Amino acid sequence: MNENNLGYLKKTLEGLGFGTKLNEVLENAIRREMPNFSLGITTRQKPLENSDRNAAKTEHLIFKFNFNRSKDSDMYFLNNYHVALHQKGNPIVRQQTFDLERDYRITALQAYKLLSGLSFEKEVYLRNKTAEGREPGRPQEKTSLWFKLNLDITDAYGNHPLRTFRPEYGYDIREALSKYPLKGLSTAEKIEEGVKALSNGNYFQDNLQIGKKNLPVSIAANPQMKTINIYDKDMVEIRDEVIFPEKARAKTTVSQPSPAQDRAASQAVQPEQPWVQEPELETGNKRGR
Repeated sequence: MNENNLGYLKKTLEGLGFGTKLNEVLENAIRREMPNFSLGITTRQKPLENSDRNAAKTEHLIFKFNFNRSKDSDMYFLNNYHVALHQKGNPIVRQQTFDLERDYRITALQAYKLLSGLSFEKEVYLRNKTAEGREPGRPQEKTSLWFKLNLDITDAYGNHPLRTFRPEYGYDIREALSKYPLKGLSTAEKIEEGVKALSNGNYFQDNLQIGKKNLPVSIAANPQMKTINIYDKDMVEIRDEVIFPEKARAKTTVSQPSPAQDRAASQAVQPEQPWVQEPELETGNKRGR
């Protein structure tokens, strides 16, 4: 058995946030010289939106690690791991396979946050590309990327597309926070606290002023839309039109045509388009699909 290889695999698992729980079964599998094998960990977590440390652990996570032996040596490799998230009250199991190299070594906690719909910022070395303007012999510098899973769709492999947003995409979390009447961000220290929480993929708890009311809210980063998501105590999203009703009313007024515009539009002669077909004749009740 290759002791150096075993030690490296143990450090890899520990660095990904899985501790030493798998060390014994990992060593036994390698001693048996199996060509490939899978190991697993099951754990429970409290919901990420719940700030109460004593909250019940209702989130069920199952991790599966896939190891393969090299065809040319006695070395083993951990190429990817699969995670399934079972949430209380959600019949849909969210699943994802994370490739260690392709997905920038996503950790266990980061995988949990992504499958929970959260986004985070992480410093990584960009793969297989020499940074523009950098000398070939100069070490590559880390780049901060925002990560987000598209949980609405799955690809041909059953994975949710993992989206990354580079600095040039232009997401500024401080600017996004400054656009909303959040009562707790009154000092530079509080702003940095909020930025740190959101950048790490956590919810940030604050109070939002709507009219004369201050509502306790949970805030999450939304790098794709270059904004933040704001939720009430029941985790129902609060839309901008509720926070800024005067802007919503102004937008509605501008978008509504005047009576004169309505008459002009109805009297305008519309050119016949080649794809417009004659209406079908009614022959009876149509069957619903």
